[in-house]
Amino acid sequence: MDNLSSLIKNKIDVKKNKNIHSEVHYWTDVISSAFGERKKFAMYLGIIKKIGVSQARQIFAEIKDSNVSSPGKLFFWKAKQVNNKDKEVKNKE
Repeated sequence: MDNLSSLIKNKIDVKKNKNIHSEVHYWTDVISSAFGERKKFAMYLGIIKKIGVSQARQIFAEIKDSNVSSPGKLFFWKAKQVNNKDKEVKNKE
Protein backbone atom coordinates (compact mmCIF):
# COMPACT_ATOMS: atom_id res chain seq x y z
CA MET A 1 0.00 0.00 0.00
CA ASP A 2 1.17 3.45 -0.84
CA ASN A 3 1.15 5.86 1.99
CA LEU A 4 -0.48 9.25 1.74
CA SER A 5 2.73 11.24 1.35
CA SER A 6 3.87 9.27 -1.70
CA LEU A 7 0.47 9.73 -3.35
CA ILE A 8 0.57 13.47 -2.74
CA LYS A 9 4.14 13.70 -4.01
CA ASN A 10 3.15 11.99 -7.25
CA LYS A 11 0.21 14.36 -7.75
CA ILE A 12 2.22 17.50 -7.00
CA ASP A 13 5.15 16.52 -9.20
CA VAL A 14 5.00 19.26 -11.84
CA LYS A 15 7.02 19.28 -15.02
CA LYS A 16 9.57 22.05 -14.77
CA ASN A 17 10.96 23.77 -17.80
CA LYS A 18 14.74 23.47 -17.56
CA ASN A 19 15.28 26.48 -19.83
CA ILE A 20 13.97 28.98 -17.28
CA HIS A 21 16.99 30.92 -16.05
CA SER A 22 15.64 34.15 -14.61
CA GLU A 23 12.55 36.00 -13.50
CA VAL A 24 12.12 37.37 -17.02
CA HIS A 25 12.14 33.86 -18.46
CA TYR A 26 9.72 32.65 -15.81
CA TRP A 27 7.15 35.37 -16.48
CA THR A 28 7.59 34.97 -20.23
CA ASP A 29 6.79 31.29 -19.86
CA VAL A 30 3.77 32.00 -17.65
CA ILE A 31 2.34 34.69 -19.93
CA SER A 32 2.93 32.93 -23.24
CA SER A 33 1.48 29.69 -21.87
CA ALA A 34 -1.56 31.44 -20.40
CA PHE A 35 -2.33 33.01 -23.76
CA GLY A 36 -1.81 29.72 -25.61
CA GLU A 37 1.10 31.06 -27.64
CA ARG A 38 3.93 28.93 -26.32
CA LYS A 39 5.65 28.91 -29.71
CA LYS A 40 6.03 32.70 -29.56
CA PHE A 41 8.16 32.56 -26.41
CA ALA A 42 11.00 34.57 -27.97
CA MET A 43 8.68 37.35 -29.07
CA TYR A 44 7.21 37.62 -25.58
CA LEU A 45 10.70 37.52 -24.08
CA GLY A 46 11.83 40.45 -26.20
CA ILE A 47 8.90 42.66 -25.28
CA ILE A 48 9.07 41.78 -21.59
CA LYS A 49 12.75 42.67 -21.54
CA LYS A 50 11.90 46.05 -23.09
CA ILE A 51 9.07 47.00 -20.76
CA GLY A 52 10.26 45.25 -17.60
CA VAL A 53 8.84 42.43 -15.54
CA SER A 54 6.69 44.60 -13.29
CA GLN A 55 4.93 46.26 -16.24
CA ALA A 56 4.46 42.88 -17.94
CA ARG A 57 2.92 41.44 -14.79
CA GLN A 58 0.57 44.41 -14.51
CA ILE A 59 -0.55 44.09 -18.14
CA PHE A 60 -0.94 40.33 -17.72
CA ALA A 61 -3.16 40.79 -14.66
CA GLU A 62 -5.36 43.30 -16.50
CA ILE A 63 -5.78 41.00 -19.48
CA LYS A 64 -6.33 37.91 -17.36
CA ASP A 65 -9.20 39.65 -15.55
CA SER A 66 -10.85 40.73 -18.80
CA ASN A 67 -12.69 38.51 -21.23
CA VAL A 68 -10.76 39.11 -24.45
CA SER A 69 -10.87 36.95 -27.56
CA SER A 70 -7.20 37.52 -28.45
CA PRO A 71 -5.21 38.25 -25.29
CA GLY A 72 -1.84 38.03 -27.04
CA LYS A 73 -2.63 40.89 -29.39
CA LEU A 74 -3.90 43.02 -26.52
CA PHE A 75 -0.76 42.27 -24.50
CA PHE A 76 1.48 43.48 -27.31
CA TRP A 77 -0.66 46.56 -27.92
CA LYS A 78 -0.54 47.53 -24.24
CA ALA A 79 3.20 46.81 -24.09
CA LYS A 80 3.71 49.07 -27.09
CA GLN A 81 1.78 51.86 -25.35
CA VAL A 82 3.92 51.48 -22.21
CA ASN A 83 7.11 51.44 -24.26
CA ASN A 84 6.09 54.58 -26.16
CA LYS A 85 5.34 56.42 -22.90
CA ASP A 86 8.77 55.48 -21.56
CA LYS A 87 10.43 56.80 -24.72
CA GLU A 88 8.53 60.09 -24.50
CA VAL A 89 9.60 60.58 -20.89
CA LYS A 90 13.24 59.92 -21.77
CA ASN A 91 13.10 62.33 -24.72
CA LYS A 92 11.71 65.13 -22.53
CA GLU A 93 14.62 64.80 -20.12
